[in-house]
Formats: sequence, C-alpha cells, structure tokens
Amino acid sequence: MTVAPIPVPELDTVLARSSTEPVPDAPPTGSSGFGRLPELALGMAVGSAAVAGAFAAARYGHGWADQLFWLGQVVIYAAPAAFLLCRKRILAVEALGVALLMPVITYLVSQYYSPGQFRFLDEFDHVQTAQSILTTHHLFHASTVLPQSPQYPGLEIITTGIVSITHLSITTSGIIVAGAAHVLAGLALYFLIVEAVGRPRVAALAAVIYATGSHYQFFDSYFIYETVALPFLLLSLLATVRMMKSSGRTAVGWGVTAVALGAVTAVCHHVTSYALVGLLLAFLIAQPFLTPSARSRGLVPVFLAVAGMVAIWDLGIATATYGYFRPVVASLLPGHTAAAAPSAGVPVQRGSGVSGKPPSIDALVEYLGFALLFLLTGLGAWRGWRTRRSDTNGAPLGLAVASVSLVVAVGLRVAASNGSELSSRALTFVMIPVSFLAARTLVERTFRRHPPGHRNAEWDSIGFAVLSTVAVAVLAVGGIASGWPPSYARLPGPYRVSAWERSVDGHHLAVAGWFADNVPADQGVASDFSTEALISALGHQAEVQGIAGLFLPLTYSGAQGALARNDRVSFIAVDRRITQQLPATGYYFKDDPDFGHYTSPLPVRAITKFEQVPGVSRVYDDGTVVVYEIIGSAYLK
Repeated sequence: MTVAPIPVPELDTVLARSSTEPVPDAPPTGSSGFGRLPELALGMAVGSAAVAGAFAAARYGHGWADQLFWLGQVVIYAAPAAFLLCRKRILAVEALGVALLMPVITYLVSQYYSPGQFRFLDEFDHVQTAQSILTTHHLFHASTVLPQSPQYPGLEIITTGIVSITHLSITTSGIIVAGAAHVLAGLALYFLIVEAVGRPRVAALAAVIYATGSHYQFFDSYFIYETVALPFLLLSLLATVRMMKSSGRTAVGWGVTAVALGAVTAVCHHVTSYALVGLLLAFLIAQPFLTPSARSRGLVPVFLAVAGMVAIWDLGIATATYGYFRPVVASLLPGHTAAAAPSAGVPVQRGSGVSGKPPSIDALVEYLGFALLFLLTGLGAWRGWRTRRSDTNGAPLGLAVASVSLVVAVGLRVAASNGSELSSRALTFVMIPVSFLAARTLVERTFRRHPPGHRNAEWDSIGFAVLSTVAVAVLAVGGIASGWPPSYARLPGPYRVSAWERSVDGHHLAVAGWFADNVPADQGVASDFSTEALISALGHQAEVQGIAGLFLPLTYSGAQGALARNDRVSFIAVDRRITQQLPATGYYFKDDPDFGHYTSPLPVRAITKFEQVPGVSRVYDDGTVVVYEIIGSAYLK
C-alpha cells in the first residue's frame, strides 16, 4: 500500500520564515507502506509483555515484579516518544499508527491485570444496570447500589445490545465495549489535533502524552460510564472544529453533528458532559482574540444547545446526580476533613497501610510530573497566544484557554480533603488541552530552525529530543504512580482487605451469586466495604450506611440491635479476613469512624459475637465468608 506523503511547503516559503520557526512535519523521501511502524509496534509489544510478566510474577509473590513492571511501562511510553522526537521526517501513517498503538497497548495492560474478568468495584454497579435492562427490557430501572447509573444508560445500552445480538456474557460484551471506547478516544484526540493544527507529529505526541494521565491505563478503560462517554466528547469537539473551519451548509452540518454527539455524551456520563460544556466555553472565550476570518458564528448556538441538553437531562431525568455530588462538593469546603470512608462509591485515599497516604517516592514523581506539565503547558499557551492572529480556526487558542483547568486540578490536589483522587479524575479531561500544548512545545523546540552558521545545531536537536523523551517517560511514571490502581493494588496478587481491585475474589463473587439466587432483591445487607459492594451490585441487595457500629464493638447489645432495626438490616455478611489484615485504604466500612486510625486488625470477637445473638441464624458459610440472617432477634423487638 502506498501512502500519500504529507504536503511539504515550497522551499522559498520555508526560507522566508523566521529562524526560530520549526521545520514542518514531512515524510522521508521515497517512503511507502507503514514506514518504521512495525518496528515500533514490536517494541511497544515487548514493553507490554514485560508488564504482563510482572503481573504474573506478582501473583506468585516474586519481589522483582515491581522492577519489571516499571521497566515495561517506561518502554511503552518512551518508545513512541523517541520515535516521534528523534526522527526528522515521519509518514502520516506512522503518526496515526502511534495514536492507535497507545490505546491498544494500554488496554492490553489493563486486561493482563485481570484477564476476562472485572476487578474494579464500580464495574459491578454497571453490571447490575445491564442485568436490569436485559431482565425488564426497559431503561431507568432502580439500582440498589448506584442510583445514577440507570439514569446515564449509554454504556449499558451498547453493552446489552451486543449481549442480545451475540449472546455473549455481560462481562465479555463489556470488555469489548470498554476496549473499543478506549481506542476510539485515542484516535478521536489525534484527529482533533490534526484538524486544529494540521500537524500529525504534534497530534501523535499529544496522544502519547495524554496516555500518561493518572487514570488513563485502568480507570478510563474500565466498564464504567465515563469510559464510553469520553470518545463522544472528543468527537463532538472534532465536529465543532470542523464546523469552525467550514462555511455555509457544511458548517451547519458539522454543527448539528457536534450537538448530536454532545447529546450522546450527556446521556452517557455527567462529569464528561460538564467537561464538554467547559471546553466549548473555552472555545467561545477565545473567539474575540482571533482575527475576524478565524471566528465562527456557529459556536454560540452549538454551546447553548449542548449546555441546554446537559441541563435538561440532569434536572429532568438524572435526578440522583445532585445527591451523588453533594458529598464531593462538601469535601471541597473549608474545614472539611476526610474523616470517614465515602458513601457514594468514590475512593477517598490511596496508599499503603493504615495511613492512606501514597509512598513518598510516588508522591515525589507525581509532583515532578505536575511541574513538567506546568512548564510545557505554560510555554505552549504562550506560543498559542503569540500566534493567535495566524490561526485559521479558534481551536488552538481555545485549547490554550482550557489549559487553565490544570491550575484547578492542582488546586484540588493540594486543597481538598480528597484532593488526590479528585485531581486524578479531573486530569482525564484537563489532559485534553494540556497534552496538545505540551506536545506542540516539545515538537517545536526539538525541530526549531537554527540561524545560519549555528554550531552544533544537529546535536542541539538530538539532545533536546532525548530530554523530551525522558520528560514523557517521567510524565508516564508520575501518572501511573499517582493514578489508578493505587499503590497497594498496582500489581495483582493475593486478596487484600479494602484494596479495591485486589478485594475481588472467588469468595465474594460466590456469596454475591448466592444472594442473587436465594434472597429477594433490595434486602438490607451489612458488611465490610468490599464485600457489601459486591453483594449489593451482583446480588441486587440494598447498601446500608453507617453500619460500622455493628462490627466494631466486641459484644452485641441493644445499641447494635437498634442500629440494625433502624437501618433495616436483614443480613450480616462477615469476611473473616477483616480480623487478619489491616485495611489497605485505611477503612473497613463505609462511613468508618476509625478511618485511618487502625493499628491492628479487628479482634475475632468482633465478628464471632453474632453467633450468640438470639434470633440470628447462619445461612451461608464457605469457610471465609459467613452470612447471618436476622430473624426476630430479641434486640429488634
């Protein structure tokens, strides 16, 4: 297959430019086919294989698994960065190939962690919504664990459609949907930046830098509603940029497409739709600073239409959204402290041990990554401001305006009680403009033109290309170190209490299945955080808040009976391992009053006391998890 070369400006035009303007992307003379893309793909595949090997070694407890994991991760990111920054000329297909390889390879990494099985607790919430759709054949069926999940059913509509057509399981169909969405998001970002600036090398490097985000590899590829909403956000922005560059009926067509894609985003996920509105607003803010020919009259109606649909959906249909965000907003208020584990399914702290704080080396690399992002983004934004008069559309300056959100993300990291997690989640959207500005800064500095007679010009470019590659690798390490999974679950291994991905095992899946098969739906179940999450999601049972008081005392008294009665607790599920391990997150229960203060596991008496309570019957016991049913306890009368 012969690939058309990227157009190269006439020689006189290039010579007429200032000595500091970068050399445009251009293909190697006589290049055809896929260029050096196969070799790059092989190198990145070797990196992913190293990560897979690290995961396998970690399951068997080998101490060197961590070193192999980081080696593989550095290869995955440094190889495409070096490919783009150390070669003077590239093919358009090579740039596109990089943008495709990044999401494909990183999605494979997430699958190596847990082949063919969901691990993140929130994924099971959406499994319940999908099960309800398949059972009832209608949308918006109430969820016992995540009320807003059925109100943003885009993910489940696609997944259940595949289940109905192919008869695959929800898990298999969900893995396909999440993988396709992850890859589509990477490609959509590439085409968005190509459309904005017309430079494939910058767009490909932006795809690599975007992939260094804290949640990119795992969280943004899980079976959750944000994963499927993200590509529609990027496609809506792409259609908006095409509209800004067009006129007449063509512009109207692209505007309608942008609004339609915005509507899909609104139906899929709340925060992603808010991010889309924010990015469109940034484009609007940039309009007055552009030349009249670069301004777009269609941007205002597109913004108003998308914002209106988001508001209508959230206020008219997704009415549970306000309650979901209320504790998050409260955590941002002055004087608030993360005194208890979350009640809305949002992980509070990440780290190892009872402190809930990340290891110091992780924090150091995270802050170094933020410093690099600030530097590269600031230089890119300044460059965008200086060249705004020569832009043919408002996308570059609009993205520069949107990059101010990086300050907000860092502010959340420093100021909020749950700042680390909130900042990481925000970076999924903040990295869209930031990745573009950082990539343009690195490319333009690496390939800048030098004045005639400049000594060591070639060595200067090579040296900066190497430094830029190292910078991308540092961004990747910092993003992974500060992102998801947290440090205590970064590598798979034996079960750990309250460790999210490492707290999903056969015992929990079995007891959740037992509830689904033998207990009517929506019964109150009290248990530790991880066990209750799976029983509620897969067993379709009601989550009960504030039940730590049932477990923490060493004896069962009238106070515990009143608590069970007031919270309508019908079953108590006990995982014996909470008396053997400290909680990785620092909490055993939702709203745990001792969050962050455990120095030893719970005493055995804290769970065996249920055996002596009148009217409490043991109805399930697999040797690890025990389920007690409350049948007219004297303390409940």
